[in-house]
Amino acid sequence: MDHDAEFEEFFDSVFERAKALARRLRLDPHEAEDVAMEALTRAYVRWRKLHDVDWREAWVIKVTANLAIDALRRSARPVPRAEPATAFEEATVARLDVSRALRAIPRRQCEVVVMRYLADLPEHEVASALHIRRGTVKSHAHRGQEALGALLGATRGEGDRG
Repeated sequence: MDHDAEFEEFFDSVFERAKALARRLRLDPHEAEDVAMEALTRAYVRWRKLHDVDWREAWVIKVTANLAIDALRRSARPVPRAEPATAFEEATVARLDVSRALRAIPRRQCEVVVMRYLADLPEHEVASALHIRRGTVKSHAHRGQEALGALLGATRGEGDRG
């Protein structure tokens, strides 16, 4: 199979997952598609190096997450803080809180948390994609979860309880 055909097959298998991750990080549908497309364009440019590695999908997910987080940081969109009235609104507010919290934690912790829990990648793929050890993935995941818990607890007024 030639490289272009191989990449097309890879693109078809990863694009929707990358786009869904960008949506989970609170990008609108057009931004999410642009971010996923940019991540896969970067993969195509590096395809001769990436086509044989086991962690190529994790690499695309990592690039997608980084591009989405950068887009969120650049936009500095205001986040509404209204009381939720329905389950949909409640879920939307929760997503906004998570996006805000992800922007507040260190970048490496954010990458690990996004790849492990939003993209649902196993530790070994995250470690390979980020070029770190599995123990480091576990450490960043733990620290990231603690930081997110503290931030989200404070966001919802739970951090002030004694």
